[in-house]
Amino acid sequence: MRVIAGSAKGRKLKAPEGLHTRPTTDRLKEALFGSIQFEISGAAFLDLFAGSGGIGIEALSRGARTLDLVEQDAKALFCIRQNIKELSFERQTRIWAMPVERALKELAKEKRVFDIIFMDPPYLKGWENKTAALIAQYSLLGPKGLLIIESSSQTRVEAAGLVLVKEKEYKTTRFSYLRPV
Repeated sequence: MRVIAGSAKGRKLKAPEGLHTRPTTDRLKEALFGSIQFEISGAAFLDLFAGSGGIGIEALSRGARTLDLVEQDAKALFCIRQNIKELSFERQTRIWAMPVERALKELAKEKRVFDIIFMDPPYLKGWENKTAALIAQYSLLGPKGLLIIESSSQTRVEAAGLVLVKEKEYKTTRFSYLRPV
């Protein structure tokens, strides 16, 4: 796994061994960032179910202003911390070592608002709609903000307070793009 573009282009990233995390492939990462290339610069970016942090790190490399990463798995957190340190992204990054629901509540208490929120929860576990609903409930997206959900192509995404503006399917994976109503 590597950073595809930007200031850290070509740098390798550490990922936890085993099947507990499922890093987004370079091909999917390229498609994702191609679709949001004009929204990344200067963005406040939130990466939920962050795994190794690869998507959020890619966003920073491509010009995001800040990055918040949420992950609860100890092995994944170890990799996130190593990756952030090796790329010297500590100043722009905040790591939330806790379950996603708790982190969203904490972010809401701090009145945080993000330009882009990306989430890649475990497939077929029902996290997509539940988490999207919390994001809308807590008003964590700015008025022109974008929520991107990576999910199984079998999953239908919908959440009150958000409108689905685009979907892109890649074999067994789907990216769903939602904006505030």
